[in-house]
Amino acid sequence: MQPNPKSHPAVTASGVVAILFGAFGVLMAIFVEIAMHAVSRISSESKGVPFPESVRAMTSIFWLFLLALAIFGIFVGANILRRRNWARISVLIWGGLMTFFSAITIVVTLLVLTYMPPTMPNAGEVAPVLAVMKWVMALFYAIPLGVGIWWLILFTRKTVVEEFNPLSARLHPGKMLDASGFPQEPPATPSYVPGGPACPLLLIIIAGLDIFGGVSMLTLVLIPYSFISSVPLFLFGHAFHGGFSLAFFVLLGIVYAVCGVGIIKLKPWALDPLIWCKAMFFLSGIVTLLNPQFMPTMKEAIAKMMPANPELPANIFPFSDAYFRWMTIFGYLFSGVLLAILVFYRKRYLEAARAKHAVAG
Repeated sequence: MQPNPKSHPAVTASGVVAILFGAFGVLMAIFVEIAMHAVSRISSESKGVPFPESVRAMTSIFWLFLLALAIFGIFVGANILRRRNWARISVLIWGGLMTFFSAITIVVTLLVLTYMPPTMPNAGEVAPVLAVMKWVMALFYAIPLGVGIWWLILFTRKTVVEEFNPLSARLHPGKMLDASGFPQEPPATPSYVPGGPACPLLLIIIAGLDIFGGVSMLTLVLIPYSFISSVPLFLFGHAFHGGFSLAFFVLLGIVYAVCGVGIIKLKPWALDPLIWCKAMFFLSGIVTLLNPQFMPTMKEAIAKMMPANPELPANIFPFSDAYFRWMTIFGYLFSGVLLAILVFYRKRYLEAARAKHAVAG
């Protein structure tokens, strides 16, 4: 008779929350798609500020991608209720990304809405409204922040991990079964959860981020070529446009997506290509920031993409040089942190990957 492990009500609740989050994401994606279509039609009928077709297409494709992820999130929540281990790993990736992006969004929202009023035409009238909006948005993003932290803590607890493992891991935690059905000790490795070698949690989250980024890069093939040609790709201080940029991003997207899946599956070959790619981009970013033509070129490209609005002043904070420069620096620092994490966990990851390969063999 199979043992019936203790069921955790918190796990069941987290599955329900994941389904609710996925359903909310589906509704938001549908709403944005309808709103984008309505705004584009109203703009053309009223002959007002034109909405660039390339930007509309890019936004539409991005939200269709988020719609697919939200539908996948509903399936993840349903399989959390069924105690499937792949759903537990998916929720860890989801929770890690949601925690990071929610925290960053709160910080950026507070920063932008604090420094924006002095740059607005009617600062006295706008300031109170933006002050209320600032804290409403911060509280709104605090909800996924808290849920993400909850998931990271819950689904890494030993008893919860055991609940999601197969019968062999429940009968003999940390042990494998031989051909006769008796438990045997697995090869000694430094990184174990019940059932076998484990990929470090931070690497799983980074892998999920790279899969998301890789698939996003692949969607560039669906965007009008005029948008691709207008946005420069900077590599080591040199700007590239057009077909080269598109081919580069598609190739990079394939590498990121394949390596991300390989890291989650503990493939020994998956980590080093990501380390080399991120190291190249980090060094390229440093050289690019030193190029005096970088900021003017990027501002010109953004001005071409965004519709002109005479009611907004040119020096408004989110479009200022200082904001753009600090956001760019933050992006490069973030990539540097990801690179450092990959290098730090490389030895542990390779040991776990080889141990899993040996057990499978």
